[in-house]
Amino acid sequence: MKVKNQKKEYLTLSQISDIVFRINSEQDLHSLLTIIMDTARNLLKTQGASLLLYDEETGDLIFDIARGDRSNILARKRVPAGQGIAGECAKTKKPIIVNDAQNDPRLLRTIDQSSGFVTKKLIAVPMLARDKLIGVLEAVNTIDNRDFTNKDVKLLMFLSGMAGIAIHNRRLYDELKNRVEELNCIYEISQTIYQYDQLDSLLDGILQSIAEVLEVERLSIVLKEGNSDFYVKKTLGFSLDSKDIRIDPNKGICSIVLKSGEPLLVRDMVKDLGISSENANQYKTRSFISVPIKKDQEVIGILNVADKKNSLPFDQFELKVLQTVASQLSSAYQRIEARKREFEIKIYKKDLETAAEIQRNSLPELPSEIAGMQIAAGYKACRDVGGDFYDFYYHSENMISLVMADVSGKGVPAALFMEYSKTLLGSFIPRYLHPVKTLQEVNTELMKNSRMGLFVTVMLIQVERDLGRIRVASAGHNHQILFRNSIRQIELLSAKGPPLGAIPDAEYKEKIYHYEPGDLLILYTDGITEAYKENYEQYGEDRLFDLIRKNYNKTPKEIVQIIFDDVQNFINGFEMMDDATLMVVRL
Repeated sequence: MKVKNQKKEYLTLSQISDIVFRINSEQDLHSLLTIIMDTARNLLKTQGASLLLYDEETGDLIFDIARGDRSNILARKRVPAGQGIAGECAKTKKPIIVNDAQNDPRLLRTIDQSSGFVTKKLIAVPMLARDKLIGVLEAVNTIDNRDFTNKDVKLLMFLSGMAGIAIHNRRLYDELKNRVEELNCIYEISQTIYQYDQLDSLLDGILQSIAEVLEVERLSIVLKEGNSDFYVKKTLGFSLDSKDIRIDPNKGICSIVLKSGEPLLVRDMVKDLGISSENANQYKTRSFISVPIKKDQEVIGILNVADKKNSLPFDQFELKVLQTVASQLSSAYQRIEARKREFEIKIYKKDLETAAEIQRNSLPELPSEIAGMQIAAGYKACRDVGGDFYDFYYHSENMISLVMADVSGKGVPAALFMEYSKTLLGSFIPRYLHPVKTLQEVNTELMKNSRMGLFVTVMLIQVERDLGRIRVASAGHNHQILFRNSIRQIELLSAKGPPLGAIPDAEYKEKIYHYEPGDLLILYTDGITEAYKENYEQYGEDRLFDLIRKNYNKTPKEIVQIIFDDVQNFINGFEMMDDATLMVVRL
């Protein structure tokens, strides 16, 4: 009997190993979920198995995959939030075994009634990924009519855990892929903007580029002339009579955008806006997008796009691309009007090129030595993508800017916000060469354009070698370290100011510190000092300070490695809960 039980356990583990391999190797999500449910049925030997996905907006559970007799009837049916055995499982995030379902008041009998299936025994387990609810796995009615046991719970929990991670990773991959595609589209269209110094050529080029990248046939640009008059300045795919060139700001579709200042995405102009069929028939399709072109908060034009070649309605993807394009068009328009934007456009192009590389989530490679200074940096994300970043700007042999920043939140949203913040800093730092002015302008742009609900702390340091000083401005960042080599003492660098993107019209203060050649500048995020071990003891500043005092005479590259090694030794294999970033400069 003992040998038999061991053999049975061995076979089950072998099956689980095979499941893990198949989950991680499956390419499309639907097939992956089908494999999960078939495996659940085979493992537990049940008549049916279902996978219900959690709808974050409503809290409902949705039958996504159901396997077994009459399973097709359940497809896409909803279980209202908190109802039924599956609803309670989702609410509590705990497994539930029911071996007499017909007498259990929690049973959602409408599901049985709609499918004609009789639920006698049921086991439900939550499907989680990083403590976030993905859905619920159910197995129904054992074939041999045996009761479900805790062993069944363990098997299904193991399977649901692997499934939850696989689904979460697949969704993360799809989201990143969409973001990268969006940035690539923006980048392709943006290249057109930089090629022209004349307005007509610019408008022709950008309309043609949008038409090619988004595959649309009907486009127009409306621009403001004078104080209040709006005119159709350029079209593609259709022409207008001279009497139609002027736009009445109080009538028609354009008036909606002009009055609200918000973009307009219409899937069906007849149903959504009440436009007559006669007027709608002038278009090949009934969907269009109108995006405002703004200067600060003032609408100075409209970008209109209609008639997709595939005849499908427009969606949020095209809207986001066109919003970004409209913003860029506004900048280019102002540059052409003022004839002073050549330098800013080059910087902007560089920042867009950096943003287009988001899929690699790379940080800049620092030169080991420049302008008589040694420099090194290191970065460790607590997740696949993170929100910390550092940067380095060489202005001349006597002036260099250093950035250390930490975005609130983690994961993909923080990484995307990081790229946007990094782009803005990259644009304004060389433009102003003034730490406080740079932080003020970046904060204004983040408050105006970012709707992600995130903020970023930044320490911006401008090294002025000819004056032997550093200018420090901080946007809510933790203090940094200046190690004075001659007296072997640590001085903390700080300045007043809230995080970027947190408070409108925020004020920032600058502090100036003088240094001597050979002093050490250590910039870092709180992921270093707040790293903690299993008993929640933090690494702390004192350990960092002691480590710097013991190793101040080593190279920046060696010091970076020593600090990271010491932090890792301290946490002793415990997972880091925050990104950790470090930059060391020998002045």
